Amino acid sequence: MIKRLRRLIVFCFPRQRVIRDEVIIRSVADGIVVVAGGTEMLDSVRDMWTKLTRDAARHSTHFSEYFHEKSWDERRSELLKKASRGPINVDVATYGGRQLGFCISSVIDGAGEIESLYVEECSRGRRVGEMLVQRSVQWMKENGARTMSVFTVYGNDDVLGFYAKRGFRPISVMLIHE
Repeated sequence: MIKRLRRLIVFCFPRQRVIRDEVIIRSVADGIVVVAGGTEMLDSVRDMWTKLTRDAARHSTHFSEYFHEKSWDERRSELLKKASRGPINVDVATYGGRQLGFCISSVIDGAGEIESLYVEECSRGRRVGEMLVQRSVQWMKENGARTMSVFTVYGNDDVLGFYAKRGFRPISVMLIHE
């Protein structure tokens, strides 16, 4: 089943399937679905976001405690505040009703940003993240992004190659005083 899933994602690209109440459901491949929406979908990614912060804490060289202390309510509030300034997109990839990953993107004043990206461990290396980033970049372009960025935890070097393959290049390193 896993090999078949990998092959299907490689050769199939999203096509519109159903539109309901501004939530778009796209069939990506047999059984693989991406549900796209706005802030109304934030709570649907809460559990995966919690796993994302655990990953960030594990990779962070200096600030793992920050990620352990960060709450979903705090992050949700930050995203809702951003949504008051520009559009927010939430894509959730599923297979058989099971969540594979999510991507939250924003565009504010022409600046697009991948706010959060997470793929379940069992789905990594199966092009789910690639598909979500590709969709995010397309959505940001459609919503007027002149620049697109993504921030990642210092120490998570594995993800740098992933983003580089999708056209993202490092521009700076931000240092924070402890």
